[in-house]
Amino acid sequence: MVVEDTVPKQTSEQWEDLTQLLDKFQTIFSQNKYDVGCINLEPQRIHLISDLPISLRPYRNSQQESKEIQTQIEELLKAGFIRPSHSPYAAPVTLAYKKDEGKRSRLCIDYRKLNEITRKDSTPVPLIDFVIDNLTHAKFFSTLDLTSGYWHIKIHEKDAEKLAFTTNFGLYEWLRLPFGWKNSPAVFQRTIRQILQKYQLTFALNYFDDIIIFSQSWEGHLTHLDTIFQICKKRKH
Repeated sequence: MVVEDTVPKQTSEQWEDLTQLLDKFQTIFSQNKYDVGCINLEPQRIHLISDLPISLRPYRNSQQESKEIQTQIEELLKAGFIRPSHSPYAAPVTLAYKKDEGKRSRLCIDYRKLNEITRKDSTPVPLIDFVIDNLTHAKFFSTLDLTSGYWHIKIHEKDAEKLAFTTNFGLYEWLRLPFGWKNSPAVFQRTIRQILQKYQLTFALNYFDDIIIFSQSWEGHLTHLDTIFQICKKRKH
């Protein structure tokens, strides 16, 4: 998790208040994209409309791309987000352009064929106008960026094989919710909404992988941040 705070005419006292609060909850903040906790809710099921496994050959990659893919897979294995697989399913892997690195370095699983047989989750994603309308009267705002958001959600043991992906050096399957699967945005949106349900629209709302905290006073804002941090600490394991 990364926190960004916007305070009008910040004072040294306000910075001190915020620093103390962040220090109090320093264990909930990630150090890198693989430093991700796990939300303690029921693991996610993968519901398909066909029982016939989809298995595709791995894509051809350059030597440099293969090295990058292997490096990232080793990191995912080390983090416990994937594991070696014997699944009858297999989706190919590619690298996408990552803007902040200026090169093709984002590991992507091509789940297009799997997505075709995935039962759609119709959980709505909030419209930006809805978000803005709820922030109109607030004066203090903080945005919590949930690092590698999807990876906070476990995949059910019985369904991990359905998310298997293939490379030129092995077959692996996801133990956490992956990017690229059809229902990942809806599942993540519903999960965060469920966690924030008690405070949704009162002083917190989520928009994709961001949680926005909004308040009318500085003292209230600190209290609201403390409340959300407590929830994050409780839900993380």
